Amino acid sequence: MEFAEIVIATERLEFPALAAGDGPVVVCWHGFPDHPATFGPLAERLAAAGRRVVAPFLRGHHPAHADAMAYADGLTLAADAAAVARALNPEGVDMIGHDIGAGMVARTAAAWPELVRSAVTMAVPPPAAVTGMFDDPAQLKRLFYMWLFQVPGVAEMTLNRKLVDYLWATWSPGLDPGGHRERVHAVYEDAALAANALRIYRANFDTSLHDPGLAELAATTEEPASVPMMVLAGAEDGCIPPSAFADAEAGLAPGSRVETLPDAGHFMHLDRPDEVARLVLEWLR
Repeated sequence: MEFAEIVIATERLEFPALAAGDGPVVVCWHGFPDHPATFGPLAERLAAAGRRVVAPFLRGHHPAHADAMAYADGLTLAADAAAVARALNPEGVDMIGHDIGAGMVARTAAAWPELVRSAVTMAVPPPAAVTGMFDDPAQLKRLFYMWLFQVPGVAEMTLNRKLVDYLWATWSPGLDPGGHRERVHAVYEDAALAANALRIYRANFDTSLHDPGLAELAATTEEPASVPMMVLAGAEDGCIPPSAFADAEAGLAPGSRVETLPDAGHFMHLDRPDEVARLVLEWLR
């Protein structure tokens, strides 16, 4: 998929993004360890169906805003997603979020529902259902990198291509990321960008990384959004398996849908692009 490189000017930040196609906008937010170009196979299919796909870089994940990570909490990222949506269409856009992006989309739908026409999240349960994962010791083991990233010095030393390749191989067994591998490596081999990724994980526990200007929204964004969402899980996901989505519907609005994709891992948009595109287009319609 050939993307055009664009910049989305918002009141919060200018977001470099990849874009393709024409028609109603679908904004795709990536996660960790990832790059917006991995949405390429999905974007190709959505563009063929008459959609314009816009895949921004997360705050702090592009050299243009490497120093813009004073705050790194989920609300900060959701506010970014809301600002991008507002800049692209004040009446709202369709949103897809993968991994970290899934939390962004869910929180945006909760706090700024007028900006979310339809929402799809992949590979992570909705915020209201995430806490249940921490009761499972096996899941805590799968999330070892989150605990590792809390340790200064050790985290910076271990966030390298070996760890990135291990996570990809473990999370989507058998997937060959092809040229995406080097794109992803390039992000996390940049010391400033890697430090920003670590701040996102540290913000899960360090409230000094939370934007106090958004604090009043915190209760809203952790509750089920009023916007129905489609939540996709990968049957072979080595990071967050389907069992973690057992209570997902409790964290969703009426009319939502939870689907487990067979033969798909964490990076399901690369594992099963045809099936993901089919489900997404059905939902967006």
